[in-house]
Amino acid sequence: MTRLRHILFHFFLKILLVFFAFILPFTLFAQNDKDEADVVKMIADYKAMYCSASNGEILPTQEIKLLLKGPEGKKWFVSYSINNSPAIILNGNKAIELSEYEISLFLRNLSGKIQNYTIELKKAWLEDLTPLTIPDESGSATIQILPLPGPEFNDYFPKAKINSIQKYSAKIGKNSTYDVVLPEGAKMLENSSKIEANRQKIDLKIEWPEKDGARIFKLIEIDAFGCNSDTIYAGIELVKSFDVELGDTKNICKGDSCELIPVIDLPSEYKYKWSNGETSKSITVSKAGTYELTVTDLADQQKVSTYVDVNVHDVPHIPIDDLVVLLDQEHIIDIYEKNCTYLWSDGSTYATNTFSESGNYSVSKTSEFGCSNTKNFKAKLQDEIFTIELPEIIHMCGNEKMTLSPSLSIDQDYSFEWNTGSAEPEIPIETAGEYTVTVTDPDGFWKSASTKIQYHPNPIVDLGPDLVLWEGETAILDAKNPGASYIWNNGAKSQTIEVNSGGIYVVEVSDQFGCSNKDTLFIDYKNGQKFGVFLGEDQTICKGDSIYVSVQLEGNPVAPLTYNWVGTKCDAPETYLKKQGQFCLEVTDANGNMESDCIELTTKEVPNVNLGQDLISYPKQGIVLDAGTANCFYTWSTGEITQKITVSKEGEYWVKVTNQHNCIAQDTIEVGFLEDYPFVGLPKAFSPNGDGHNDKLFIHGSDIKNATLVIYNRLGQKIFETKNLNIGWDGCFKGELQDIDVYVYVLEVTYPDGKKMLKKGNVALLR
Repeated sequence: MTRLRHILFHFFLKILLVFFAFILPFTLFAQNDKDEADVVKMIADYKAMYCSASNGEILPTQEIKLLLKGPEGKKWFVSYSINNSPAIILNGNKAIELSEYEISLFLRNLSGKIQNYTIELKKAWLEDLTPLTIPDESGSATIQILPLPGPEFNDYFPKAKINSIQKYSAKIGKNSTYDVVLPEGAKMLENSSKIEANRQKIDLKIEWPEKDGARIFKLIEIDAFGCNSDTIYAGIELVKSFDVELGDTKNICKGDSCELIPVIDLPSEYKYKWSNGETSKSITVSKAGTYELTVTDLADQQKVSTYVDVNVHDVPHIPIDDLVVLLDQEHIIDIYEKNCTYLWSDGSTYATNTFSESGNYSVSKTSEFGCSNTKNFKAKLQDEIFTIELPEIIHMCGNEKMTLSPSLSIDQDYSFEWNTGSAEPEIPIETAGEYTVTVTDPDGFWKSASTKIQYHPNPIVDLGPDLVLWEGETAILDAKNPGASYIWNNGAKSQTIEVNSGGIYVVEVSDQFGCSNKDTLFIDYKNGQKFGVFLGEDQTICKGDSIYVSVQLEGNPVAPLTYNWVGTKCDAPETYLKKQGQFCLEVTDANGNMESDCIELTTKEVPNVNLGQDLISYPKQGIVLDAGTANCFYTWSTGEITQKITVSKEGEYWVKVTNQHNCIAQDTIEVGFLEDYPFVGLPKAFSPNGDGHNDKLFIHGSDIKNATLVIYNRLGQKIFETKNLNIGWDGCFKGELQDIDVYVYVLEVTYPDGKKMLKKGNVALLR
């Protein structure tokens, strides 16, 4: 029994082994085969990063190919989207019958930077709409499209002379490389690049071959990712000479002008010489003739000449006034001129036209050469024009006034223009003369009228200036104007009166026309002796100087006298003046009589002389001393008389400068040289890059008492200063390291013996 059980156990064990070895694998294979049949997935054999592709007119686009795997032997569909865009059914909505299908996508990058694209499978299904599975791990792909490098030519012209050497420049990416392909026979003389503002500037110098014709050269940029740019094909036409064109014959009308502008097919520096002597590039002409131009290329002195004819035609004359008076209702105007055409405002095209009504008209006349003239005019029937009147003569007295206005026959709006400049309908009259007015009606027709004003002026009465009578003096007052009548305020009626006392005297004078005038005189009567005050002539001094002024008295004033310099605190008969202006002195005697006089003081500028601080210069180099103010007389301690002198010996020098006002200024300077002094200075460059070598800029030299070093940038801004020989510039300003550049320094050194040296120069900051 035990043996039987053992035999059965081994039998079932063999059956189980056979099941696992043969039957189960087929079962699992069938299950896996079913899983594969229900799946659509993306095979990950693509690159993650692609270069943009373009060459010519196509925008930067790259073709991306992705392999999809679907069920075998079945028709299936799949939709996809790019960057979450609306889903698109693959294969144009047609069923895919292959188990492997390649998608071809064209992805564009115009952003100028790396652009990501995510291609995602959205849904998959069989022809009978049975859904298919899209595994998460193989249902999408992310691809990067690199930007297309964009090389640029900056200064390119498509023509050049044979055998010429031309410079060109281009810009590419900061980290890109490039390749230049020249046409046969051309030579590259210079090919360099440098970084400018996050771009790489390429400078090319090319010698073109000696054979003319069309050529092409290329510039290809390769960026840091190894992507090639769209090739720039630079067409170049090689010519033997430049061309100059002035165009066809110019036809202008008289009074007009035209500009002659040459067109040159090659860029260069040119010199221009016209047949009329002008040397500008273009000229404006208004006269007929042949104008020749010779152009010289300053690069190789090649000359090319051309010419153009200019014809000037007369503008036809239209003999019509701006305003036409129609003598009747069949007024004829004739403007005939041979070979001309006409167009009147009423549509007529004849040389003559008949007018019967008042109104605004125009006519255009055009010559056979196309020169046209237009005339606008107003016409008015004679009976519709106003009349004007003014009195022939108007008499008036000098102290009278009147208003003058013309009489007009028609009540309408007018404009007025008087010979006085007034534009009013009436003007005030105050003086004799002829007055004319021109009156214009609303249509522009005008008439003039004149009148004469006979003006009898008031007699001129002048008793003279106010008087001062001293004790015992008399005066004769004369009203003049013989034959007139007189009335004085003291009752006198004669032309003259004698006065011996103070007061106010008034006289009224009337002439034969009854025109009168009067004058008033004030007489100041003083007790005591008459005296005068005199300060002398006006004076001129140099600024900073002073002048002594004292009073001179005439007559016998009654003492004691008091003195008052107006505007000052001085009460003496003399004073010193040094400021510019007017100064007056009042002198008062014991009777209270006051007399005064004034003097004008003018100050002149003194020359500005400043030879500067004592100087130190280098051996064998003279120092130029400048006396400053120009156009003066100069006297140097050396005997020279010019504004500037050059000295080469140590010592003291002085100069005396005298200007046109005879004002003098002087200055002195001590000059020394450095023949016996050790060198002190700065290195030409330093490199503050932290490598421990030449990181700071120090003053170099020995036997120095003290020194001052100042550093300036290109803008003139002070960015460093030190008076300590042990403190150097680390290349920073306000904590920030300055750019690579050339900086200006000023170094002032004092030696132990007190002599000084001033040096200026440049120092380069490197990396």
